[in-house]
Amino acid sequence: MTDSATLRPAQRVTVTAPITTRSERARRNIEVIRAFFGSYLVDKPHFYSLWVEDGPKVITPFVTADVATCSAAVHDGWDAIRAFWDPIHDGMTGKFDWTVEEIMVGEDPDVIVTKATSDIDVTTSAVWGGKPLKYQGRYIQIFSFDDGRIKTFEEYYDTALLNSIYGA
Repeated sequence: MTDSATLRPAQRVTVTAPITTRSERARRNIEVIRAFFGSYLVDKPHFYSLWVEDGPKVITPFVTADVATCSAAVHDGWDAIRAFWDPIHDGMTGKFDWTVEEIMVGEDPDVIVTKATSDIDVTTSAVWGGKPLKYQGRYIQIFSFDDGRIKTFEEYYDTALLNSIYGA
């Protein structure tokens, strides 16, 4: 395991999924996923250190124009990645706990699918309207890796639920 995959104390990250893969590479990538969730909102430099240096990408196919950074489907390259994640890291304080219920590793150990839930109770900054945000989300996430770092993060979530809770 590399230093970048070390889970730092922060948000609560619970993995209830059994880890059955025999691939050491997949197991290392799963530790990076744990570190991704663990540094969410609390350690932006560590969070960014988990990503590839060249060409990182965030894909959010189901988007909403009513919620701050959720208005574009593809965020490609560091400028776009920071424009997506910085308002989340800098503009939310409070609880953002994760439970990873399923981890699916296919033939390629550098592509891992997770099924996760969140328990969110945060105060937001002006970019988010200064509103409290409290909800439990459900997500399907696809992580792809290059040499132990996140190359692509693709997330599917219920934007209607987020809008109804957020008041958008």
